[in-house]
Amino acid sequence: MSDIDLEPAPLRIAQSGTRMVWRQLDGNKTERGIIGPMEPDLLAHYLWEGRPSSMYFFCIGCAGDDVRFDHGAYESLFPLEIGKSVTFQRTINQWTLTNTIAVAGAERLSLDFGKVDTYVLVCETEGLNNPFHARNDIWYAPSIGWNVQFRYQDSSGESYGWQAVEFIPPH
Repeated sequence: MSDIDLEPAPLRIAQSGTRMVWRQLDGNKTERGIIGPMEPDLLAHYLWEGRPSSMYFFCIGCAGDDVRFDHGAYESLFPLEIGKSVTFQRTINQWTLTNTIAVAGAERLSLDFGKVDTYVLVCETEGLNNPFHARNDIWYAPSIGWNVQFRYQDSSGESYGWQAVEFIPPH
């Protein structure tokens, strides 16, 4: 899956206040967001269509007051390197899930704003005491400091994909 070589990359995010525009891969829908700060535990904040949101990059559903997971295992993913992977359990209320995040390769994407080198991550969540399963393929661009494309699918039939159209740094 690697068509380019990338140096190991620590997690960094784009400057707070950077505006983003995204297009749905399987449709014409466009949405907007604004990147916020990142906390010391690597929780990134952003606004999406005006609504506050938070995420741990590449970890499906790891953000939230009722979520518990092994931050040390997650943080050992960085710096990103092809072939590196982490697996850890996550609990949400009464549910226990296993998350596996693997750096599957590197790829140069052609986006509306130009070519960008990305790490391709395969992120899977598997329910241990429930039948839930999800997969999220994510293209993260170290040069931008944000994901630039992703495809999500889960066992409930939910499926979608988005690609970045532009990133506008604050002035």
